[in-house]
Amino acid sequence: TEATMQSFIRAMTIFPSIQKKAQAEIDRVIGSNRLPTFEDQPDLPYIHAVVLEIMRWNPVLPVDVPHTSRRDEVYDGYFIPKGTGVIANAWGFSRDSKYYTNPSTFDPERYLKQPPELDPREFVFGYGRRTCPGKEFGFQEVWILVASIFWAFEVVGTEDGPESFEDADLFSFGMVKWVAASLRLVGAGLILDALSRPIPFKCRFVPRREGLKDTSSFATA
Repeated sequence: TEATMQSFIRAMTIFPSIQKKAQAEIDRVIGSNRLPTFEDQPDLPYIHAVVLEIMRWNPVLPVDVPHTSRRDEVYDGYFIPKGTGVIANAWGFSRDSKYYTNPSTFDPERYLKQPPELDPREFVFGYGRRTCPGKEFGFQEVWILVASIFWAFEVVGTEDGPESFEDADLFSFGMVKWVAASLRLVGAGLILDALSRPIPFKCRFVPRREGLKDTSSFATA
């Protein structure tokens, strides 16, 4: 949840038009006298779409937890012997033009058209019997946090935007680097962060309602 929320905050500093549209939906449905609740979800389709797009835009586990083949398999012409370690490429799914139109573009609208594009929950939480048991809880937790931030604050970048919107200039890529470095560093007793996060940035949370504090010194680490 923490890494996903960092990606959300980073996205809002880069794509203010998305934030404005989400806030307009919040204001129209919720108003200014109360916070969003889970009961409001059916009436907030754009907020739902933003959460899905955050999960697709930067999957917190770019490569999934390894699985092991239980028998000899042939996939797409490749022979996979029994006992082979298999790692699914969640990042690859998220950037596959077979599933997403303009996959490098941050576009919540892709889930609102008919038919909608692939729901990223199909791959960001794992696969099969080993899928994350907290999948639904994790999604709902992010949803209520995102909806509440949209209601209460405007997220504003405190520095110029990134020089490039290329993925390598925005994200740390977590487990991709962890897999590559783990064999070299495990002997040294070092612990690596397996989650993909935005590269550190600064922003402000500007209140949209009376009585809320301007958190002008927020920064990711």
